[in-house]
Amino acid sequence: MKKRALLKLAKPLAGVAIVVLLIWGFRALGLSGDVSLEMVRRMVESMGLYAPPAFVGLCVVAVLLHMPEIVLIAAGGVIFGGVKGFVLGWIGSVVGSTGSFLVARYFMRDAFRAAITSRFPRLLSLEERLGRHGFLTVLSLRLVLFMAPPLNWAIGVTRVRFRDYFWGSALGVIPCIAVTCYAADSIARAGSFSALLTPATILPAGLALAFVAASAFAALRFFRS
Repeated sequence: MKKRALLKLAKPLAGVAIVVLLIWGFRALGLSGDVSLEMVRRMVESMGLYAPPAFVGLCVVAVLLHMPEIVLIAAGGVIFGGVKGFVLGWIGSVVGSTGSFLVARYFMRDAFRAAITSRFPRLLSLEERLGRHGFLTVLSLRLVLFMAPPLNWAIGVTRVRFRDYFWGSALGVIPCIAVTCYAADSIARAGSFSALLTPATILPAGLALAFVAASAFAALRFFRS
C-alpha cells in the first residue's frame, strides 16, 4: 500500500518538476517578464542558423507555460515571412498543445481533474461530448478559443482519445496562425499602415478573416446542436 501511495504521488511531482524546469529555462533566457514582439525578434535572430528550431522551441514552451503565444506567432511572421513563419508556428503550437495534453493526462490527471471540475462543472458535460465526438469537439474548441491556456490542460484530464485531440488541435489552430502570420508579415513589409491599403493586401486579408469567422460560426453551431 505504501509503495502504491508513493507511485501515485510520484506522477504529480514529476509533472510539477517538468513545469518548474520550463519556468527556470524561460527565466534563464530573460523571458520571465512581459514578452514583446521585438524581444522575441532580437532573441531569435541572434540564434543565426538555429533560429528556426529555437523559435519552434519558444512556441512549445509558451504553450506549456501559458505565455502569450500569439505574440510569438506574430514574431514568426515578421522574422521568417508569412509562409515559413506559419509552418514553424504551427509545429510549435501542435507540439506544445500535445505536450500539455500528455503532462495533464499522465502526470497530473487526478489533481487537475479535482481542481478543474470543481471550478468548471460544465466540463463534465463537455467530457461526454468529447467521448462521443472527440475530433469535432476539439476542432471546434480550437477554432473558437485557439490555444486558450485552461483548454490545453482541461482536455487532457477528460476521456478524449489522443488521436482526436491531436488532429483536432492540429487542424483547429491553422486559421488563427495563418491570419496572424499573414498580418504580421504584411505589416512588416509595408512599413506603414497606409501602405497596407491596397487591393493586393486587403483582398487576401478579407478572405482570411472571412474564413476564420466562418470557421468560428460553424464551431458555435456544432456546440449548439
